[in-house]
Order: sequence, then structure tokens, then C-alpha cells
Amino acid sequence: MIQKPSMHGTTKARGCAHAGLGRFGYLFEGLQSWGAAMSDVPGESISPDEAARIAALLGGAGGVMDGGVAANHCASCVPAGYTFFAQFVDHDVTLDVTTQLHGPDLRGAGDDEPVKHLPNLRSASLDLDCVYGFGPEASPHLYSTDGTGVMLTGNAHNPDDLARNHQGRALIGDPRNDENIYVAQMQLMWLRFHNRMLAGRSFEEAQRQVRFHYQYIVWNDFLKRICDPAVYSHLNDALLDAAARIDDGDTDYDPKGLFDVTDHHGRPLMPVEFSVAAYRFGHVTVRSNYPVNTALPVIELFDERFSTEGFSPVPTELVVDWHYLLPVDPARPPVLTKAFDHLLVDELIRMPNPIVGKRATDHERSLAFRNLLRGYVVGLPSGQNLADAMATLGVPIDPTQNLDFSDIPGWHRIDAPTRGKLEQHTPLFFYLMREAGKVAGGQHLGPLGSAIVLRTFGSMLLNCRSYLTEAGKLTDDEAGRCGGHVPWQPLPEIKGEGVLELADIARYLLLG
Repeated sequence: MIQKPSMHGTTKARGCAHAGLGRFGYLFEGLQSWGAAMSDVPGESISPDEAARIAALLGGAGGVMDGGVAANHCASCVPAGYTFFAQFVDHDVTLDVTTQLHGPDLRGAGDDEPVKHLPNLRSASLDLDCVYGFGPEASPHLYSTDGTGVMLTGNAHNPDDLARNHQGRALIGDPRNDENIYVAQMQLMWLRFHNRMLAGRSFEEAQRQVRFHYQYIVWNDFLKRICDPAVYSHLNDALLDAAARIDDGDTDYDPKGLFDVTDHHGRPLMPVEFSVAAYRFGHVTVRSNYPVNTALPVIELFDERFSTEGFSPVPTELVVDWHYLLPVDPARPPVLTKAFDHLLVDELIRMPNPIVGKRATDHERSLAFRNLLRGYVVGLPSGQNLADAMATLGVPIDPTQNLDFSDIPGWHRIDAPTRGKLEQHTPLFFYLMREAGKVAGGQHLGPLGSAIVLRTFGSMLLNCRSYLTEAGKLTDDEAGRCGGHVPWQPLPEIKGEGVLELADIARYLLLG
């Protein structure tokens, strides 16, 4: 019998130990919650029952956000694969298992402390802990037993699926990345990318290259596509300036506090304005159906014919061909996401039992309802209140922007007193999705939504080991000859002629 090498003692910190797990918090402290703003009693929030009533009017079955079948016909200019990449990234940076769907407003009239104590069971650092887990020592079930650092992929039924145990459970760093076939195949893409990077490299160097390529794509490709161009340009300039200041040893690298989204230890925290509202834009970009490959050009997201509800083995006939969802081949334009607006497709308003359980009410089956109600529980501010606060940082946002709520079909079905209050104090998730549809024409997030997302990711990149702050610099000798430092750049064999894109990773693996 051959003795397998022990994983114990083979490395120091390979998983997400460089950042550790974190906590939730707020982008702006001391703001009144939306629930308190809607209340007629000073210093108190509306009741959970009243919050549920309003969430049902807006996001429940038959509510204002119920787009039905017709919502699927409005598209953005963003390739559909980025919806699932967004989901993959979300599972890398945030996981709340503490708050309940039904509960009181944790913030009330301005008490920030309850949410600050909520644990985030992911590191807000873009370190791919959803792929690497805690590394070969602490998560050995994700890796080959030969000690090389190769990550497990495939199973006896499908080599192009995730590794699975005998019950069909995926052996991955975050079980949520098996909740539909597309995000499962996205997980597989990054596992295979790591294994390709291992050729001629140590585990640590391969992991570093994978992380840096991933982080680069998040900021320079993904966020550039989904964010308002003016806000992206403003915050991109600020990010590059801050990174240069860090390189020069300047401790005051963010004088305006644009990226000060950290806890009292200086570690990136996860703002609930991001995790419970702005970054849930992916829910409104989901289409009713997608292509899988040449043999299956159209299937429903939750297709009972193929058991695509997730958390089960992916059959060989459902292996995703990324040509259909990403611009892998210029001659084959990909399918685009649904428009960025306040409408959700029928599949997400009436989610099936395998997703929400048999006992879910009609409203609880709606992802829009759940988002709005969870926003009440964590004490999100109104969109108007947050826009006012964000504008004080100099971000190009008009806090007085008119979102023309009265033009929304079904708006006048809401009783007049509630409608009047909602127009002054709009729940953040609904405000941001309406902003995307009205101000950005459904093509990307609006200014406030973009600012929330970019500030959060910028903080992650500046306050942890990233391609902006870590090695990839010139050696001392090279720096002396060149008169300075240069930032890390994607490997030329992976990147095309332009900016590194997600499609480049898919193309690199296909050509390999």
C-alpha cells in the first residue's frame, strides 16, 4: 500500500487566512432606517407586519415588481454569463446565516450596533475562499491526495461537473455555488483555471495568479460593464490614486474616505447596503430561460425536465457551452441579461418548492419580497436618505433625481397614504432597481447603486492582498533602473489585446 503524503504541516496559510472572516456594518453610520422613516411614531419603526404588507405590495406575487413573462423580453447590453459571475462573486464575499426573514428592524431610529455584531461567514476580500476553502490543510476534501494542490473536479458520472460525494453533494468551498447549473459550471471554470496555473508553479504562486486575475476581472471588466460610466470613472481614478499612495508608503491613502468601508481593526466589512440591496441587482437581470449548449438552446432556469433546481449532479447533456453566455467568439454574440430595472421574471416571483420549501407562502416565494423584507430587518436606509449621504463624498450623484414612480404600471393600485410615504422614503432595493431602469435605461446600475458597489469592492482591493497592493512589483534592481514600480499585469498568454475579460478565462481553458 502506497503511503499518501500528509497534508498536515505542508504549508502556512493557503486558504483565506490572510483576511479572516468578518462582520457586517453600514456604509454610513447613524442614518435612520427605512422602517423608522415610514413610521408615524417618532423614534420607532413600523411593525414587522406593516413591513411585510408593504414588501408584498411592491415585491410580492402580483406586486409592482412582478414582471411576469413579459419581463424576459427586455435586455441590457451585458452578456448573460455575468449574472452568474455576479452570483459567484457574491458567494466569495458574503454569507449571512444569522438574520431571519421575518423579524424586527434591527436599526430602528439609528442604533447601528446590532448589525455590527452580525458575522459574515466569508472574507470580504476577493480571495476566492469559495474555491479554495481554508486551503489543503483545513479543507483537504477539496484537493487531490497527492499533495500537489490540484483541486478536485469531475465525478464518475460526468467529468465536466464538480467533484461530488456518493450522495451527489458538491465538494466545493461554498455549497451555494451548486444552486443552479450555471453557477456550478462557473465554479468549475475557476477550479480548472487554478489547475492550469499549477503547471510549473508552486501552489502558492498558482493561487496568487488565479486570485489576481480574478480581482482584475472583477474591477476592470465586470464592474465596468454593470456600473454607471461617470461614477465608475470617478471611483476608478480614486482607486488608482489610493493604490499609488499605498505604494509610496502614504498612510493617508484615502483622504476623502471613499474606500473606508472597514471595521475598527481596519479590515474590510460587508456593508448591508451592498449585500442586501445594491448587489442583489443580479436578481433583476435573471432571464426566464437560457441556452446551455448546441443541443439545448433554450431551457428554463428552474426546469423540472432536467432538474436544474440545483444541488444535484449536472448530467453530461447540461454541460454549459460559454460561447452562448460570454463573448468568447466575436462571430457568435452571446445572449444578454434581462434589463436592469425593478421587474423580476416569473421564475423568481414564484420560486418552486426545492428552492423555498413547501410551506412558503405565495409572497415568500418571491425573491423581490424576500429582499425587501430582509432590508427592513437589517435597517437599510431609504434610497433618498442614502443618496444624500453619498453625495457628500463628492461622488457624481444627484440626490434629487426624479424616479417618476407614478409612471410605474400598478403603482396606483397601492393605497394613497402608503404610496405617498413610499415616494418620499423608498426601500433601498426598490429605489436602486428603479434608478437602474429610469436613469440608466436598463443597461446598467444607476449612479447610487454603482457608488455602493464600487466603494465596497474598492475597499476590498485596497484593504487586503490584491493585485493593486501586493507583489508583482519590479525588483529593487529593476526599480532602480526604471525609476519606479509597475503594477501587476495579467499573463499575456491569457489576456487578449484589450482589457482582461471573463471570456478570456473561458477561452484560455478551451484552447488548453
